[in-house]
Amino acid sequence: MTATTYTIESAAARFARAAQTEYRGESALYERLALGVKDDPELLAIAAHARFGQPVSNLFFAAVRYLLFEEPSHPLEHHFPGKTQGKALAGDPYPSLRSFCLEHADAIRNIVSTRQVQTNEVGRCSVLLPALGVVTKAGGDLPLAMVDVGASAGLNLLWDSYSYDYGDGVVHGNANSPVSVRCEVKGTARPPVPMTFPAVACRVGIDLAPVDVRDSDAVRWLRALVWPEMNARLETLEHAIELAQSEPPDVRRGDALEVLPAVLSEMPVAATIVVYHSHTLNQWGEDARKRLFTMLVEASTLRPVYRVAMEWTGQWPEMKLLTYRDGVETVTKLANYQPHGKWIEWTV
Repeated sequence: MTATTYTIESAAARFARAAQTEYRGESALYERLALGVKDDPELLAIAAHARFGQPVSNLFFAAVRYLLFEEPSHPLEHHFPGKTQGKALAGDPYPSLRSFCLEHADAIRNIVSTRQVQTNEVGRCSVLLPALGVVTKAGGDLPLAMVDVGASAGLNLLWDSYSYDYGDGVVHGNANSPVSVRCEVKGTARPPVPMTFPAVACRVGIDLAPVDVRDSDAVRWLRALVWPEMNARLETLEHAIELAQSEPPDVRRGDALEVLPAVLSEMPVAATIVVYHSHTLNQWGEDARKRLFTMLVEASTLRPVYRVAMEWTGQWPEMKLLTYRDGVETVTKLANYQPHGKWIEWTV
């Protein structure tokens, strides 16, 4: 095992943390399975082949689901809600997980060592939308030149093709869209959801391994990344994929630190540049993050650049707006939000 993978101990700590902070209250099945894996040296040895920095528990369980799609008769499959109209099989699912993983140890090791978590969470567009309204206003109402770092399949680049329900009795966006995103508003402040969506001059995604929505195997991987008990998320994902298949978004392959300068240079002059990322920088090292920040500071000496950062920094993820102008960075926290966009708490 190289220094770029997990140790048994570090993998165990990640599973324990995921059970307590990510899965609890969101996925009872993954919470139970993660609590079992954290104390199981044999399964940890398989999971530890993941590249360090990848969310190892999510990657491991996605690998299991990816393989399980091919074995719908396996006892483990019957513990997943949805198999029986949203009700999982009674009893402890861990023995079934353990037997499945040991039977498919080589395949799981290969998946976790070669693939990455590329969840294209369309629900986060409900959090992104009000931020884009803020950016548009700050940029003088020019069209947006959008760059999604860690874009996966690029589904969040299509945010203006969806409809949104914030519980205010108003359908925001395309009321006829097959993709409807619902988001509860918490707190006293209403997020400034624009009634008229900002115009978009261009949209580009960047990803180390872009997901092609026309590739059935790639789509299978995206489906495997959706947690159990979340059939609504899966349905939204599948509708977004169908929409994207008619006109796939422009997602460039490569390291963002190498690709981004050229992408920024091709952005239209009469547009406001907004770079955004959601749950992406947690997979980057500290040096890589600093290089990104420095790159945007330098780019802002030529024209303003806005960055919408949606990352998990505390008990809940936070969305921040970082403005780069004349080589100076300013930071404004905009919101707290549920990781999959189920709710938003506007804080400005």
